[in-house]
Amino acid sequence: MREGTKTALLDAGHLDEEFVKSATAATEEVPARDRVRAGLEALIAVAESDPTAARSALRQLRADHDRLGRIEAWLGGDPDRATFGLGAAIQLTDTALASPQPDLERLAPELLHWLEGSW
Repeated sequence: MREGTKTALLDAGHLDEEFVKSATAATEEVPARDRVRAGLEALIAVAESDPTAARSALRQLRADHDRLGRIEAWLGGDPDRATFGLGAAIQLTDTALASPQPDLERLAPELLHWLEGSW
C-alpha cells in the first residue's frame, strides 16, 4: 500500500486525512450497534499492510489530545471508561504491531471488548 513516501496511514509523517475520512465513512454505512466493529475492521486492514506506519500513526495519536478526545466522544458511554478503553486498545495494538508477524484480526475481539466498554 505504499506510493512513494505515502502509506495508507501516513502522508509526509502525519495521519492521512483521506484514510480518516474512509474509516469514518465505513462506520456510517452500518447500524449504530456495529459502528465500532466497522471502524476497527477498516483500521486493521490498513494497519496490517504496513505495521511500521501504523505504529507511527499510533504514536502520533497518543500525542494528539484533541483527536483522542473526539474518538472518546465518538465511542460514547462514560467518558472515563472510553478513555481507559481506548488507551488499552492502543497499547494492545502497538504491542501486536511490534511483533514479527502482527495479527490484529486475531486480536479484534479483545480490542472490541475494550473499545465498546464491555469490560
